Amino acid sequence: MRIAVLGAGTYGSYVIDSILKKYPEAEIILFDVGDKRNKSEQEIGYYSSLKNALYKGLTDGRFFGFGGASVKWGGQLLTYTCNDFKNPDCFMKDITKFDMQYKDDMLAKFNIENKFPEKHVSDDLFTKTGVWLSALHHDFFKWFKIHKRKQVTIRSNSRIVRLESKNGKDIDAVVYLNNGKEERDSFEYYFLTAGAFENARIMLSSGMVNGDKVFFSDHLSQKVFKVKKSTVIGNEDFVFRMRGTSLITKRMVGEIDGCSYYVHPVFNLKFPFFESIKQILFKRHFEWKYVWNVFTDIPNVIGFVWAIFVLRRMYVINNEWFLYIDIENPTKESYVSLSKEKDAYGLPGLDVHYYVDKEAENIYEKAKVAAMKHLDACGVDYDVLAEKIDVQTCEDIYHPYGMFHFDSAEDYFTRWNNMLLVTTGCLTRSGGINPTASMLPMVDEFVNNNLKSYHT
Repeated sequence: MRIAVLGAGTYGSYVIDSILKKYPEAEIILFDVGDKRNKSEQEIGYYSSLKNALYKGLTDGRFFGFGGASVKWGGQLLTYTCNDFKNPDCFMKDITKFDMQYKDDMLAKFNIENKFPEKHVSDDLFTKTGVWLSALHHDFFKWFKIHKRKQVTIRSNSRIVRLESKNGKDIDAVVYLNNGKEERDSFEYYFLTAGAFENARIMLSSGMVNGDKVFFSDHLSQKVFKVKKSTVIGNEDFVFRMRGTSLITKRMVGEIDGCSYYVHPVFNLKFPFFESIKQILFKRHFEWKYVWNVFTDIPNVIGFVWAIFVLRRMYVINNEWFLYIDIENPTKESYVSLSKEKDAYGLPGLDVHYYVDKEAENIYEKAKVAAMKHLDACGVDYDVLAEKIDVQTCEDIYHPYGMFHFDSAEDYFTRWNNMLLVTTGCLTRSGGINPTASMLPMVDEFVNNNLKSYHT
């Protein structure tokens, strides 16, 4: 079985590992526009243009090369349960079912587990505990040793131009640029794993979506509360705990008018030493001023080291921290389309139209009131920092969804006879989580029980 995996990032690496566990004799050709050096949109030569509002999901949120965004991303492996959506559509019901079925096996691939129960802490909120991948092991490409798999041939510096299909159901070939030369190759099966917006560009360029736009949504994030004196809210301690070199995190999740939101802690925003550590671990960036940050604040540095290595918990400077509220942007008008401007490869870039309207402000205000009600009931000492919603493009705000629509898991698995599209853009809703890991069980279900239909 000869398989093309189009994109060597988070999903591409996971797909390859799942395939080879089930079909160790498979021959996999892995295409990626980059190579060993991880690059941003600008560095790789892609082009995107924002038309009407601040949205940095493309320019700041996507990365290319072996490992893709997982090289930069210290993400949480969170999945859905029956608590996440009050009235999910059939597709989200199926995703939730497979998330619950495969969660333990999926996490075991990363040598972690999550047995923490979800708890309803009020009429509006429940807690969800996640495992934040170790800063030392969040590169999926390296973790799954893709470069050492003898069944995998890597075609680096290969830019996907389009997919060819005569009937819209069967993919006949992939057309790509290799060192500026256009080439074409055919496979028995294709996995499109190039990232949410790059997948959208490929689908638009291939004429495989209806119309000339791909609609999408994302989370809106806002720093709302400053909490003082304690990290405990009610009977729940929200300080991050250490398990090995991974972090155990906690958030509160709710839903208002069919829109999910989550309330999550952020620590040490005004702690230069901690910010320096994050730059080194997650962005692989070093400056000599980071060393200076150690000497200018030795008491807090000692406290941080003691908390991490002895107490095995996150240090909280001045015993003050922040709660952010992230909501699903309910606006249905945001979209990307092919641009008239060309990128460094001579291919159309993407124009991004992102909207936030009064409906989002109303959801945000209701979510803030629900959070305040719970904080007050628990006697929490806090200040309110934000009165109006604002799009705050934080490091973890790149959660695109709602781009490609499926009626059910069966529709998703069979939409194309020999291709699977793997992206958070397939999700109808993102819910109250960082949704990347929610699609991994769908990959496992497909490889285990559907890919065999094409295995010869």
